Amino acid sequence: MTLQDEVATPTANLNEVVLEITNLDVDYELSSESLPAVRDVSFQLRRGQVVGIAGESGSGKSTLAYAVTRLLRSPGVITGGAVTYHPREGAPVDVLAMSPDELRDFRWDELAIVFQSAMNALNPVLRLRTQILDVLAAHRPDSSRLEREGRMRELLSLVGISVDRAGAYPHELSGGMRQRAMIAIALALEPEVIILDEPTTALDVVMQRQILAKLMELRDRLGFSIIFITHDLSLLLEVADEIAVMYAGRIIERGSSNEIYRTPRHPYSYGLLNSFPLLHGPRQMLTGIVGFPPDLRQLPEGCPFHPRCAHVHEGCDLHRPELIVSPVVGDSPNHVVACSLYDGRAIPVQLGSARVHDELTSVAASVDLSEPPGDAVLKVTELQKFFPVHQQVARRVRRAPNRVVRAVDGVSLELFAGRVTALVGESGSGKSTIGRVLAYLYRATGGTITLDGATVRARRGRRFRNYVRKVQIVLQDPFSSLNPLHTVGYHLSRPLKIHGLAHSSSEIDERIAQLLADVHLSPPDQFVHKYPHELSGGQRQRIALARALATRPSVILADEPVSMLDVSTRLGVLNLMRGLATERQLALLYITHDIASARYFADTTLVMYAGRLIEGGPSETVALHPAHPYTQLLRDSAPNPEKESIVTRVAIGDPPSLIDPPAGCRFHPRCPQVMDVCRTEVPPRVDLADGQWTTCWLYDPRDGSEVPDR
Repeated sequence: MTLQDEVATPTANLNEVVLEITNLDVDYELSSESLPAVRDVSFQLRRGQVVGIAGESGSGKSTLAYAVTRLLRSPGVITGGAVTYHPREGAPVDVLAMSPDELRDFRWDELAIVFQSAMNALNPVLRLRTQILDVLAAHRPDSSRLEREGRMRELLSLVGISVDRAGAYPHELSGGMRQRAMIAIALALEPEVIILDEPTTALDVVMQRQILAKLMELRDRLGFSIIFITHDLSLLLEVADEIAVMYAGRIIERGSSNEIYRTPRHPYSYGLLNSFPLLHGPRQMLTGIVGFPPDLRQLPEGCPFHPRCAHVHEGCDLHRPELIVSPVVGDSPNHVVACSLYDGRAIPVQLGSARVHDELTSVAASVDLSEPPGDAVLKVTELQKFFPVHQQVARRVRRAPNRVVRAVDGVSLELFAGRVTALVGESGSGKSTIGRVLAYLYRATGGTITLDGATVRARRGRRFRNYVRKVQIVLQDPFSSLNPLHTVGYHLSRPLKIHGLAHSSSEIDERIAQLLADVHLSPPDQFVHKYPHELSGGQRQRIALARALATRPSVILADEPVSMLDVSTRLGVLNLMRGLATERQLALLYITHDIASARYFADTTLVMYAGRLIEGGPSETVALHPAHPYTQLLRDSAPNPEKESIVTRVAIGDPPSLIDPPAGCRFHPRCPQVMDVCRTEVPPRVDLADGQWTTCWLYDPRDGSEVPDR
């Protein structure tokens, strides 16, 4: 069941066009040259329809959104085409010909946009109430303050935010609340069209599911249309009626969601579909897309995708294909594709289903879990990390000033050489805190950490220096973790010098070249002298991984290492890390909110909720047959294009406050199967079959009850 199945079908007239984009061109006018960011883009958005725009970073998706809303800033320039808005009454409106005053009336009234980063889009020094009231006052000057206050309360209720949170500043809201606040502002004036530019990229899968379910519900209730922009094609397949795939500024395939999923015609669309792991079917090695998107300053001749294409043939480097109706028998007349496989110069190729379930081996299936793993490289016992609550915060939440945030509360785990352990959970569950404690970026409140049988008890001395050399962390955002003022060569040389692993300049240069080769960045000369801003997101993350490898570690802590990357780039980084873990016998802790990637990538999965581990076992078992209701929620919240395979569950409420966590099972306030004992007693660990275990009263060993259906 998809999100669209969770709500009634919109009653809007899907034959009535509300927004029309025709042959739109956008350039970035630089001092020495002009970059073609968007070229000849055309499509129609109908009332009540969701049109998805998919593609990697740099494909022109966000530039298209800014052009349609006239929010482009220099050096971006619209150089051709038309954007036409069709109101319910009156003549069509040329958006590109609007004056600044007309644009101010048009935006939010008729067309609104929800930006990717709500924290950047919301004013950090204004309360949420003020930001909503400002929009209403600017566009509804004749309304009274009482009317605006009433509308503000209505909007917050509409998106599921308690009215008592209206006085909060953006930093006092969770990521999901901030994104819902942006949606509330976008809906304030009941626009006909809403553009969503990567609205859930920074959110975990549960919050993502909540927000998308709410959006589909509101679309049904209010009848607006949506342009949904994202790099995650698996997400679009659930929510969009029609999908346009962009590459190098052009639409290279467009069709219904079902056609794009079942019968993709362009090799790029096929590659995107084979770049995300799924939670059904056999585990398999995913090929994704080789290489990187082209530099707009040096676009290849002919088809811009041909250097990366698995179906490249003679002529692809000479002729740029135009969008044509797919000639493959069985395709609808609305399925268009720009590929020379279908333009008469080659025999049409039917790529078939997006998923070829053959005997390919998953990267995680290369380890025989039946073999004993040996002694743990890193062992954690009853780890605790509490953060003191500031007195002002304590008073605001009506707590005593000496209260603490129990971010990690009694966690035990083991990491083994050559094996990958995934730590899965929502934002705020304590996953990243564990990573930072293990990297000694935070000091543990309690518990013990043992490396190779030796316990580190002080942040000084030879034993501590050995620990920080052997345990390295790769952080979520490589742009923040790499100093923008220094080159790649500087970043890779620092750990070599600090830990005395290279001495002469020639030895350092040799080690840097080897590190770059290890993470598949070659030739080294192309990267050594570059700064972080000159690299793509995937290249920056590979540099961060190379820096971690520089000290010859035995443990790598990867904290959401691919959450900010395109799906194709994400797959390449995961495959690289898995290969390094196996070849070098590294113990790797993979911290993520995505249980599907944990199934694909990790040998063992541990599930964390509200500071505690609540389930663990082989990744395949935990992902496909979760025992704990929370793990079932994570599974059901992951994108799933197989519409009939998983019944979607939307989470009840938000994760609990860790200042005063619930008694008993910490998940019980949100659990659909809650019992009286769950509210008062902490469930014990129960070992299930095949190495799986959980802490849940549904599996109470004392009453002899049968294991419930999973």
